[in-house]
Amino acid sequence: MFMNLLSIAIILGLGYLWVTRGFFSALLHLGCVIAAGAIAFAFWEPISLFLLNKAPTSGFLTFVGDAAWGLGLALPFVISLALLRVATDKIAPGNIIIEDTMDSIGGGICGAMIGVITAGMFVISVSFLRVPTKFMGYQPVHMANQGNFQIQERLWVPVDRLTSGLYNHLSQNVLYSSSPLSYYYPDLASAAGTQRMSEGQGANKNNIVPDAFEVVTRFTVGKGSDLPADQVFADQFNAAIQQVNTLNGENLPAGSYIEGFLINFKAGAKEKFGKVVVGKGQFRLVAHNASGDAVTLYPIAVTAQARTGNRTFGRFRFDGEMYVASVGGATESPMAFEFGVPAGYEPTSLYIRNIRHELDESDTVREFSDASSRDIAIQTGDMLVGNRTQNLNLQYATTVDGTNPRGTGIDTGPRLGNRVVLQKGNTSGLDINDDNQIVNGEGVFAPGDVSGRGLDRALRVDEFFISRDTNIVQVQVTGDPSQFPASYFSTTAAAELRADVPPVIIDADGQAYNAVGFIYQDNNKVQIRYTPGRPMLGLNEADSLVRSRDDQVLILIFRPSIGVDLKHFAIGDTALVTFDAPLVLTRPRGR
Repeated sequence: MFMNLLSIAIILGLGYLWVTRGFFSALLHLGCVIAAGAIAFAFWEPISLFLLNKAPTSGFLTFVGDAAWGLGLALPFVISLALLRVATDKIAPGNIIIEDTMDSIGGGICGAMIGVITAGMFVISVSFLRVPTKFMGYQPVHMANQGNFQIQERLWVPVDRLTSGLYNHLSQNVLYSSSPLSYYYPDLASAAGTQRMSEGQGANKNNIVPDAFEVVTRFTVGKGSDLPADQVFADQFNAAIQQVNTLNGENLPAGSYIEGFLINFKAGAKEKFGKVVVGKGQFRLVAHNASGDAVTLYPIAVTAQARTGNRTFGRFRFDGEMYVASVGGATESPMAFEFGVPAGYEPTSLYIRNIRHELDESDTVREFSDASSRDIAIQTGDMLVGNRTQNLNLQYATTVDGTNPRGTGIDTGPRLGNRVVLQKGNTSGLDINDDNQIVNGEGVFAPGDVSGRGLDRALRVDEFFISRDTNIVQVQVTGDPSQFPASYFSTTAAAELRADVPPVIIDADGQAYNAVGFIYQDNNKVQIRYTPGRPMLGLNEADSLVRSRDDQVLILIFRPSIGVDLKHFAIGDTALVTFDAPLVLTRPRGR
């Protein structure tokens, strides 16, 4: 309701303003508004990507990353409009007076058009912010039967669709370019509404930086087979028939097929609590037919790891309001998304939280003739499994007994290492839950503040919070390498070790887990970082390690999945520790 009222208020307000200014002034300003909108859409993607890449990952200005796509459209519109208005005032400082009635009517018509475009740019920009799904009472796309998206709500004056339609039309005609807006964003108003459809009614991430994911492979199911739709969209994991519709509510006909993409999400895609959580609204596929008609498609299913501790995968249909989360604590989370594509259409662009990935005819495409052959690839893990050990350098690795690693600086369990204990109330920078566990954050303390001697149990903060499917592994990377084999001061591997590559532990299946924090201690300070949603990308995120100092202790905090067999610790591609009997990660015992 409020978005309707605000849009109408903008139209009426600007319409009245330009009635009083007259037709000629209103006409000039309308030209400025149209030009400013064209400039905004032309620079929208590069400005938004710049803001995404430059936005800090912690602190007050993190909101810039959440608002990047909205700011990337609104800022160039406002700035270019202001500059164009100044320029036109210099070029045409005087007004042209015509008959009063016609002057007012012309000014009102131009003013209303100005209002529609301005309100449209406002609604589209706001819709790309990290805001609730039904922000200001407006949700342009709803979930209809069997989880299909459908356009079910329009504003009383549909300023977002009128504005996007105007610039789509201009991009094909007067403002034609080799990459027209209409080709890449055929339904911009819907895309703006679906991008904020995340878990918790818009509470989770709506944006992603380009290097937080990679599109690994493409695959098709039933392409060219002319199979009935109910056979193409079937699977052996769910006996029910899945009905797939377009945004207009039309069923996909026989001959339609599935286009799939294996996407590998990296550490930057994780939520603050350390999981990747996806829903269908933040992924879309644009396809075109031979006549140039475009259609926007949303995923119908996702394949992901089903349980932690083993390579069991499942195909989950988006047949309702469903969100899929990564399991365990692996650094990378591969997921395969499937889209139903109408017969005669070919995909051209894939969007992951509005980051555009161009598709090309030269892309290698894996073809499944039918759903059953795809299902076999899912069951065997062939569709998703990767192996981090393929390029691992093992020549410097020290062998450690994984059944009893104590005394080597490697330990498991959520208790803070090196006898660090904080006092409740003196945990600045760290988020603490009701169980006195560190949930997230980074804090710096004096050495005397972490001894915890004589503290009552109710005041002790000495554990990291872990989810039910993870546990903590702590690895000391300082000290004498003969005692601490994971030490960065290894003399044999010194030439290979770098501080700007991720430290990882790797399980027997080749799955890697980045450090999610550290405990750093020296004579002057103690620094504790625990950020499951922001894993470490290098040892240089802690204080510089100096071989000649004997007061530095750096313990890395990992949060792998329960049930996995840990096989290696490595810095980059250089392994420092290999467990001859795997370190089996079990659930922590209660205290």
